[in-house]
Amino acid sequence: MKNLQDIYKEHEPDNFIEPSLYPRYRVKQGLRNDNGTGVKVGLTKVSQVVGYKEIHGRKADLEGKLIYRGYSVDDLVSHFDQDNLFGFEQIAFLLIFGALPTKEELESFHYELLTRATNTMTDFTYKTSSILNAMQIGVLKLYGNDENPDNDTLEHRMLKGIHILSSMPLFVFSYYTDVHAKTFWETYPKPDKSFAENILYMARENRKYTKKEVSLVDKLLIVHADHGGGNNSTFADVVISSTGTDIYSCIAASLGSLKGPKHGGANLKVYEQFEYLINEVGLTCDEDVLMDVCNKMLDKELFDHSGLIYGIGHAIYTKSDPRAQIIKKECKELAIEKGLMDTFNFFEAFEKAAIKTMKKRKGITACANVDFYSGFAYRMLGFRKEIFTPLFAIARTSGWIGHHLESRQNDRKLIRPANVYVGEMKKVEGILNGKD
Repeated sequence: MKNLQDIYKEHEPDNFIEPSLYPRYRVKQGLRNDNGTGVKVGLTKVSQVVGYKEIHGRKADLEGKLIYRGYSVDDLVSHFDQDNLFGFEQIAFLLIFGALPTKEELESFHYELLTRATNTMTDFTYKTSSILNAMQIGVLKLYGNDENPDNDTLEHRMLKGIHILSSMPLFVFSYYTDVHAKTFWETYPKPDKSFAENILYMARENRKYTKKEVSLVDKLLIVHADHGGGNNSTFADVVISSTGTDIYSCIAASLGSLKGPKHGGANLKVYEQFEYLINEVGLTCDEDVLMDVCNKMLDKELFDHSGLIYGIGHAIYTKSDPRAQIIKKECKELAIEKGLMDTFNFFEAFEKAAIKTMKKRKGITACANVDFYSGFAYRMLGFRKEIFTPLFAIARTSGWIGHHLESRQNDRKLIRPANVYVGEMKKVEGILNGKD
């Protein structure tokens, strides 16, 4: 009897699609136009990503902007003073409800966000090697415990979404302490603390943290909260929302998308890249040394031999990624507090060397993306690399909820694109009736 893996390998040529067929049939691979811009597939009021403008079909680079409900994220962050530890709550409210909260509305939202998790089931840890898969299971288990999970009113979908967002840190840190920590400690959130404070409170057995650490976590949550409707996990959410299914299924699908290394897993790749480079060349700021490293990486001679410099470049941003700039500023302040300026200076010097090398080698304008500094941020905060992407997922849940509600409110038409069949027509051969 043949092994099925061997049989499948023998039939791999039957499943291969010649790359030249895509342009022949005018198929937009990755839903990308020929000039690299995204194919327009929908309308949204939730958020916007700006990195270029189109002039007569050509891209003209612009300074990057991330806009939540009409507000520049830079402007939003600049209005949070140093004592305001509730920035993420205000951003999540904005994305979900459509407007900035009043003081009374923020109090109500914060209360719901930090108390609904206490009504979540108590068995959080599952036999899986991935925290993101454990989060998916947790979200679907919330569906199982919901007395009316398919209630289709927008108000009920919103409340279910808040319950999911409230439970996300609990899923992450219950799994984290059970699997990775030497001892288990209680991980329920504290309603008197901000969402960002609770992240650190739940992550640390000694419960200690500084205001600058909270500020950095808060900014990480804010910049990861949403990124337009076209990113893969949000698009997955919108596609599935268009079927009319429950919000639990939509968020679970988005988590599956975010797990992919081409999407949410990028911050981990950046972290591993810098672990490797620091071991190779030390914390040097010598431009010649760093440009030589960049050239070798592009030549597939260093790190993972992919020919990529992780953390540099973005599909939309070219001149600047506003998220990276916000996190970079916060990282510098925390690096000063922790005595890690040598490491920060290395990151900054490498950023400049990589951008210069990309321009010289490929003739393109590139910038550090959000993943460049977020890995360093998580490292300074003492998080294990296994929870980098889950922390991203906690924040992005707020955006997924906003897009889900928008899709259902506007009764978006069922998303059903077309594929072009390029296989051969065949006559029947082989066994169909179970006999030789």
